[in-house]
Amino acid sequence: MNAGKLLGLEDASRAERALFFVTMGVMLSLGGFGFLRPSLLSSVLTGAKGWILTYFGWWFILLGFVLLVAVFAFTASRYGRLRIGGPDAEPEFGLFSWLSMVFTVGFGASVLIWGVAEPVSIVQHPPPDPAPVQGASAESMALAFMFIHEVFPGLAMWYLPVAIAFGIVVYTDGVGEYKISSMLTGVVDKDRIPGLYWLVDLAALIATIGGISTTLGFSAQTMSAILGRVFGLDATVLTYAVFALIGAVFLADVWLGLRKGIRNAARATVVLIGVAMALLVVVGPTLYMLELSLDATGVWLSDMFRLTLYTAPGAEGNWAVNWTGFWWAWWAAWSIFVGSFVARVSKGRTIREMFAVLVVVPTVFTWIQHGLIGGWVLAPGYQEPVAEAMASAGNPAAIARALEITPFGTVLAVLFVLIIAGYIITSLDSAVFMISAITLGDENPNPRNRAWWGALLALFGMMSLRLEEFSAIESLSVTMALPFSLFLLLILYGSYVVARDYVRDNERDKLGPQTVRRQRTTRSVTDDD
Repeated sequence: MNAGKLLGLEDASRAERALFFVTMGVMLSLGGFGFLRPSLLSSVLTGAKGWILTYFGWWFILLGFVLLVAVFAFTASRYGRLRIGGPDAEPEFGLFSWLSMVFTVGFGASVLIWGVAEPVSIVQHPPPDPAPVQGASAESMALAFMFIHEVFPGLAMWYLPVAIAFGIVVYTDGVGEYKISSMLTGVVDKDRIPGLYWLVDLAALIATIGGISTTLGFSAQTMSAILGRVFGLDATVLTYAVFALIGAVFLADVWLGLRKGIRNAARATVVLIGVAMALLVVVGPTLYMLELSLDATGVWLSDMFRLTLYTAPGAEGNWAVNWTGFWWAWWAAWSIFVGSFVARVSKGRTIREMFAVLVVVPTVFTWIQHGLIGGWVLAPGYQEPVAEAMASAGNPAAIARALEITPFGTVLAVLFVLIIAGYIITSLDSAVFMISAITLGDENPNPRNRAWWGALLALFGMMSLRLEEFSAIESLSVTMALPFSLFLLLILYGSYVVARDYVRDNERDKLGPQTVRRQRTTRSVTDDD
C-alpha cells in the first residue's frame, strides 16, 4: 500500500494533498511545542487572547448583533423557504437523530463546564458599577448572562450564517466543490485571485482544529478533575486511558460512518443528558433551582439587548469583553465546522426548518439545562465551596467539588463522565468528518483519511492535560477566531447573492422563454411611455 492510499489521499488533487500536509505540519508543530514547552505555550496563548479581547472584543460584540439581525431577516424572507439540496431533496435523518446530532455537535461539553463556572465566577466578580441591570440579584444577573451567552441570542448568531451559506451554495445551488472556500462563490471569482480559495480552506481547517481542540481541552481537564477528586483515582493516567478507550470507539465510529456512528453516539448522549438533569432535580436544591431559574429568565427576557450589547464603557478592566467578547469569539471559531456540518445533516430541510432545529428547540433545551445547573451551584451551601474550589484549582475543580457535596454525587459524576465522553466522541466524529471532507472536497470522505485527522485531534486533547492554566486552552479558540470574523459577513452576503440568482433562475424556468420574452417586451414598452 503506497503512502497516498494509506493516508486516504489516492484520489486527491495536488492542491488537496498540499492542504493535508501543510495543515498537518502546522498543527503537529503546535502540538509538539505544547508537549515540550507547555508553560511557554500557555503564556503565548494567554497573552494573545488578552490582546485580542482588549482591542477587538467590541468588534465581536458588534458582529454578533449584525449577524443576528441578518440571520432573522434571511430566514423570514422568501429565501427561508429554500430547501437544502434543492426542491426535490429528501431528509436523510429522522427528527430525533437530526436534532441530537445538531445539539451534541454544536455545544460539546460546554453546557456542563461553563454552566457551573460562569454563574459562580460572575457572582464572585460581578460587572463594574453601574450594574447593567438595576434591582436584580447577583445570582439572577449571573444566570441571565449565562442565558445570553449560550442560550439566546448566542445560538442564533454564529452557526446559522455558515449553515445557510454552505447549504445554499454547496447543496442547493450545487457549485460542485465541497469546500469552505466555495461559500465565497457569490462574492469573489476564484480565477481572479489565484490561490485565495486554497488559503481560505487552509485557514478554515486550522480554525476548526483550534476550535475543537478548545473543547477537547475543556473536556479532558474536567474529566481528569472528576475522576481524581470525586473518585480519588490517579486522574492523569486514567484520563489518558479513557482517551485511549474513546479513541477506540471513535475509530469504530469512523468505519460505521455518518448514519450509524455519529447518529447513534449523539442520540445516546442526549438521553444521558436527560437522565442526568432529571437526577439533578431530585437530589439537588430543587426549590432554589426552580425559583432562581424563573427569576433569571425574567431578567434575561426583559433586558436581553442590554445584556447582549453591554460593554461597560469607561469602567476599569475588560469585564464585558472578557465574557461576551470571549463567548462570541469561541462561537465564531466553532462556526465553520458546526455550520458546515449542520448543513450536511440538514439536506432535505428548508432554511426555516434548520433555524428551528438549530435555534428554537436547542434554546428551550439549553435554557432548562443552564437553569438547573446554575441554580444547583449558586444555591446556599453550594456556592461558597464551589467558588473556593474554582479560585484554588480552576473551573474543572469547581465541577468536581459541586459533585462531591451533592447527595448521590458519585452517580451524577458517572453520568457527567459518560456525557463528556459522548460529547468528545460526537465532536471528534463530526469534526473529523468535516475536516476530511473539506480537505478532499468529498461529501463522504474515506475512513483512512478521517482516522488520521482523528489521531491529530486526540493528540491535542491529551496535550491540553499538560497546559498549566485552564485559560490557555480557551485562548486557542479566541486566537483562531479573529481572522474569520470578516469571513462570516462575506459568506452571508454571498449566500444572499447565490440565493437571489437561484430563485430568479428557477422562476424564469417555470415561466418559460415565451413568458419571459413577453415580460421583457412589456417592461420596455412601459419604460418608453
